[in-house]
Amino acid sequence: MLLGNVAFIASWIVILKRPEGWQVVGPVLLALFLALRVGGVWRYALKYPDPAGRTKRSAILSTVLAVLAVGLWGYTWLSGPR
Repeated sequence: MLLGNVAFIASWIVILKRPEGWQVVGPVLLALFLALRVGGVWRYALKYPDPAGRTKRSAILSTVLAVLAVGLWGYTWLSGPR
């Protein structure tokens, strides 16, 4: 999950600096973020179920936050850095 967060931060650096090839590298890093972060949280929640359901709620919250973060990243892509 930590590598997913690092990929997300790297995707923000790419989108703000816009180096050569940023149109490919940024979305690849973002996809890596989603696969590692959201996938890791759901894998953990399904592998170690909690009777109270805390791990599943945590996975849902993490997914919602990741979707919001991707939406903000997409907005920055479309509007450009200020």
